[in-house]
Amino acid sequence: MLSLSMDEAKSPPRASSRTARFALMVCFLVALIDGYDTLMLSFVAPLISKEWGMPPGAFGKVFAVSFAGAVVGAIALGAAADRFGRRKLLLASLFSAGCFIVLSAWSTTPEQLMLWRFLSGIGLGGAIPTISALAAEHAQPAHRSATVSRMFLGFPIGAVAGGAITAALMQQVGWRGIFIGGGVLALALLPLVFAVSEPERNPSRADTPAARAKHPIAELVSDGRGLGTALISLAAFMILLVSYFLLSWTPSVLSMIGMSAQRSALAGVMLNVGGVVGAFAMSFVVARRSPLGPVAICLGLGALLVPFFGFHLVGSEVAAFCLVFVIGLLIIGGQMNIPALCVHYYPANVRATGVGLSMSIGRIGSIVGPLLGGFLVGAQLPWSQLFLLAAVPALLAAAALGWIAHRTRRA
Repeated sequence: MLSLSMDEAKSPPRASSRTARFALMVCFLVALIDGYDTLMLSFVAPLISKEWGMPPGAFGKVFAVSFAGAVVGAIALGAAADRFGRRKLLLASLFSAGCFIVLSAWSTTPEQLMLWRFLSGIGLGGAIPTISALAAEHAQPAHRSATVSRMFLGFPIGAVAGGAITAALMQQVGWRGIFIGGGVLALALLPLVFAVSEPERNPSRADTPAARAKHPIAELVSDGRGLGTALISLAAFMILLVSYFLLSWTPSVLSMIGMSAQRSALAGVMLNVGGVVGAFAMSFVVARRSPLGPVAICLGLGALLVPFFGFHLVGSEVAAFCLVFVIGLLIIGGQMNIPALCVHYYPANVRATGVGLSMSIGRIGSIVGPLLGGFLVGAQLPWSQLFLLAAVPALLAAAALGWIAHRTRRA
């Protein structure tokens, strides 16, 4: 039988509303920094490649190493946050990330840059599951999923705002100045994080001798959660695979069929805007119910629209942009609710570990998606077949989450 978190039934006393709002604001700012850092690297990559004479495509290793660091950080530091406390691990994560982002500015070779990006990735990767748990434990028990969903809007907002700031300042300060600024922003949050109160957790679960003796990752599969954990991990992998497939290749495909570079780039913006709108709308839906069913429905509908987009690529640009927006709303918006799914599913004593595991596996999907897209585009498949194949991961993710939702309703 699948198990859901029962913390709502036995919640510890919450902090005051003012303290909770402050903690949620800090978590939002950390998510914003992560979004800024992710897009910052994309913007400075052409400048670094030109300065160092790197061949086209060689910078992909730097992106891959950054994601790899985030995978390691999410698993290792997420589990540590469940053992040693949220605030301590968030302080350590932000401090290390900020220092290594600043050190990236003094890189003189690709190997040095990859080292610093791997280490900064560990720091930011560990911050994400920690802020998910921290936000959940400062939220009202009935609104935990919605609170986490809204808090993670900081990531796309940070990505868009950071991209605009980077584009405006890049010529004045260069790529080294951009890295220094990003690191300083992360370090500037440390006093705010230090002021966040450590939430109380349910002592009946987190502080028993049996709970202390068992590793947090082992706890993820105990009490009937094994199959649910596997299916959530599968869904996270598939959702991020198709999300990054679409984000990476939709503008390129539209350009290949004759759309101007400016108009095709707008398609990528529409995907992200749709994702923000979808995640925000979903936060109201999950405020009063489990996010499992609604996210599964969104992914299923999105999976139906992806091949429809592939079959109607040649036609009205307005129709294409509308389809891209709705696909982003359903699939990217669903992807942004992965942490909220985990917050709903796992008890407090393994909440950060659960988010860390799912986000780590999802990050692997975000690497596989663009690579798979490149292989399929290189194979010169018809566009209709390309997007038909892209719909399969979304369908699998919808099926996995739908099955969990069905079983937990019966439990």
